[in-house]
Amino acid sequence: MQTVLESKSGIRSSESSNVSRAKGISASAPIVPIKQGELKTQISAPSYFYSLKENETPPFKKPEKEEKPRLLLNTLFCEEDVVEMIAAYDSDPDGGFKKCLGDILVKKKITENYNLSEKTFLIGLVTETIDYAAQRDFSARKLACLLTLYMKTHLYFKWYYWISPIATWHYFKEILIRHTIEDSPDSQEVFEPDECYDILSHFHTVYLTNLPLVHIQTFGAHRLKLLWPFKPK
Repeated sequence: MQTVLESKSGIRSSESSNVSRAKGISASAPIVPIKQGELKTQISAPSYFYSLKENETPPFKKPEKEEKPRLLLNTLFCEEDVVEMIAAYDSDPDGGFKKCLGDILVKKKITENYNLSEKTFLIGLVTETIDYAAQRDFSARKLACLLTLYMKTHLYFKWYYWISPIATWHYFKEILIRHTIEDSPDSQEVFEPDECYDILSHFHTVYLTNLPLVHIQTFGAHRLKLLWPFKPK
């Protein structure tokens, strides 16, 4: 008799738990079931954007031609350009100097005249690079080469909308090494190894760590999602 009661009580407890579990499931289930056609596929995007579709950004397809690391001496900036910049700074350190830099950047087809945000950023980057070179007594040849490396990396970054930061970093390291270790005809020694290490640190500080902002200033953004990194207690 006791065994039967125990088995019955076990059945009752099992049934009651099943009932409570069913109630919990029904309470948490949506009132109107979602149809399969209404589901939207999440499109991946950089962490500093909300989504690809809502920003009306370009597609994932890469352009056909990719800039490969190579020797870049006198391909973008030369010593004459550096002399022109220094002369503009000596004559008018404020307005004239910035106008000269902006005209050179547009003439070299690094940016467009109408893209004011990117143009302003690049003028600041070139100014910072000139100050950096002046503190280390770089010659006009070294400064022209350094500006070429920085601007070529920026053009590589602009080549593909969704390019990763690590790809940009690898590209810069490759072209910098080609201008540090002499291995003709693929490279030529312009910078010393110590200067190369210092330039890597400088580029990482002024450009790579700011890539989300560089991306926005270069391409623009229709919508941003900013998250505070700390959760409230």
